[in-house]
Amino acid sequence: MSPRPTIQLILFLFAAIAAGTVRGQDPEYTQFFNNPIHVSPAYAGAYGIQGNVVPAPRVVSSHRNQWPAMSGAFVTSGITFDRYIRALHGGLAFRVLKDDAGRGTLSSLQLATAYNYRTKIAEGWYLNLALEAAYFQRHLDWSKLSFRDMIDPSQGFIFTTQDIYRGGFVRGSDFRAGGMVHSKKWTFGIVGSHLNEPNESVAGGTSTSIVPIKLTAHAAGTILVTDKPTLESNLHPQVIFHTQGDQRHFNAGANFDMEPRSSNGSTRKIFSLGMWYRGLAAQHYRDAFMVYAGVETVGFKFGYSYDLTFSQLTPATGGAHEINLTFYFMSNIRKRFFCPDCDWHILNTDSWIGGGEQRLGRFGDRSQWWNGQRIKRSRRIQY
Repeated sequence: MSPRPTIQLILFLFAAIAAGTVRGQDPEYTQFFNNPIHVSPAYAGAYGIQGNVVPAPRVVSSHRNQWPAMSGAFVTSGITFDRYIRALHGGLAFRVLKDDAGRGTLSSLQLATAYNYRTKIAEGWYLNLALEAAYFQRHLDWSKLSFRDMIDPSQGFIFTTQDIYRGGFVRGSDFRAGGMVHSKKWTFGIVGSHLNEPNESVAGGTSTSIVPIKLTAHAAGTILVTDKPTLESNLHPQVIFHTQGDQRHFNAGANFDMEPRSSNGSTRKIFSLGMWYRGLAAQHYRDAFMVYAGVETVGFKFGYSYDLTFSQLTPATGGAHEINLTFYFMSNIRKRFFCPDCDWHILNTDSWIGGGEQRLGRFGDRSQWWNGQRIKRSRRIQY
């Protein structure tokens, strides 16, 4: 493979770092629908919402490898934990995010914690208000940078640069706030990121790299397609719009979920297929088309996605691969929801959220059938 993409990447990184004031871009996941806390802290412990209908604490881990065919790939890994805590009237979340550009040339680490206050505003509708505080650090490995004075016209990079080493490390705090209203089928939210506009410059001295405030609007829904004794299917459209500085960026698409229903009441499985598009609004720029496949069962959810890049770098980048794995804590409620044969008589067709989220109400949002018959009996259980 030609070294040209690597040289272009490194020169681009250095040009951005040396430019005085820089506007950074946050790492983005293709599977943002499987990374709710990364989208907004208002998703912390937000049960009864798309992607987490059944109350259960969860751990979400993600790994993204962007442009793997280039030696200067972008690799992002993250892990989050969140759960609803009744005594706090809301949810808590903890998040770790590590981003690496140019195979260690520019790396960053973020540790964050969030609290989400949750209250009922109308029958079937809830309001979430959340704050997140984060610690971040960024590191630039100057030994991996290439400079113009290192280039020999005929032999390439053979000289030692005369550029002076400047800093290379920065750390600080960062804050987010999010708000969201949702029912079991619809979600609408806004997020403000980098509210304190932190300085992330790694060039040392008096140079600055102020991260401007980023505003995000997001909406999601669930549309029932099929509801039969042998099959239930739903369409989950979602759109996210970001604005930061002079940039406008959006993701849009949908996942199609299929749940074959077994006549013997065995553990349920949900299969998903999705198509998504990412680009810049109000500009003639297309970023990527993405495809997604996933499966969910009582203890976990697994998802894989691939980005087909539209830019002129497409043949050299290799697109982007992303893997997401969500682990659910095995609460009795989740076991019963995903295993109707275990205790099927708690399920029916009524709303499952009890008053003030103090208990699980009569339950049956996606479990309306058992052994080919509509479920009628129910009972209330505590959680």
